[in-house]
Amino acid sequence: MKQQTIPTLKSDAYHKTYFKHDVPAPLAASDQRHFEIHHRCALPDVINAHRLDFYMLFMVVQGEGIHTFGTKEYYIRENMLCFVAPHMVQSWRAEKKDQKGYFVGFSETFFHEGFENKHFLQELPFFQLNGNAVLALTEAQTQYYLTQLRFMHEEFLHATTHSPQILRSQLQLLIHKAHAQALEQGHAFDTAHAAGIRLVKSFKELYLHDFRALGDGTGLALKKIAVYADTLGVSQNHLNDTVKSITGKSAGQLIREHLANHATMCLLHADKSISEIAYALGFEDPSYFARFYKSQTGKSPSEFRVSENL
Repeated sequence: MKQQTIPTLKSDAYHKTYFKHDVPAPLAASDQRHFEIHHRCALPDVINAHRLDFYMLFMVVQGEGIHTFGTKEYYIRENMLCFVAPHMVQSWRAEKKDQKGYFVGFSETFFHEGFENKHFLQELPFFQLNGNAVLALTEAQTQYYLTQLRFMHEEFLHATTHSPQILRSQLQLLIHKAHAQALEQGHAFDTAHAAGIRLVKSFKELYLHDFRALGDGTGLALKKIAVYADTLGVSQNHLNDTVKSITGKSAGQLIREHLANHATMCLLHADKSISEIAYALGFEDPSYFARFYKSQTGKSPSEFRVSENL
């Protein structure tokens, strides 16, 4: 069997893979002095395994997904700062449709200009092959980094002859702050996060399997969270706590969101009445289905169909 080659995406050619829309050009055309920052980037749902030839850091403002860095897998969501070293194998799979945030790409030459230690970036723990590529942030820390990123983005969009040095200083400040924070945290987050991701993935596989009944034309019969927890060999509290720590939502919230998404698809595409859709989705009372749908989407099923001219 022929082994698939993992491509290396260069700084002047990766945009088509990473973004659904056009983005401003990097500050310098030369790969050696490359810098760029983008806001509200709409990432594709899937980016297959690849490498970059430059450094990257990003923060998700909206959305979530599973990002693989080297041999480690992380569930990425709000309040996380992520780091990718050049030539590290990575991939991305979105867990939500809309993905927005800040993205910074830069070369080692750009960062180290005027810097005495030319190996500084290579020595940082979050740029190591087996290091922790994700820094979990408090709300206050998130606001600090978002403020720095906004300043950088504004400077990038209105660049002058002095902007490269200003952006370099801002980038160095951000990296130094993240390094200090990483040392304080000691990265105890890493092992627990990896185990949590495995449990969340197993939980999702269980309830998604139950949703397949809709494709078979049979009614949906979701189990209680306690039953899923028992199948996974953990307590209901442990499952809820783990899902909450990884995704920011309870186990029940994940299922309700998925159920509401299925309901929306049925309302859009199924040639059925609202009552028929309610029964197919496991609701014994169509009025309860209407209340559930409105609590999840802000509109009742009938209001949604009217808004879509259905």
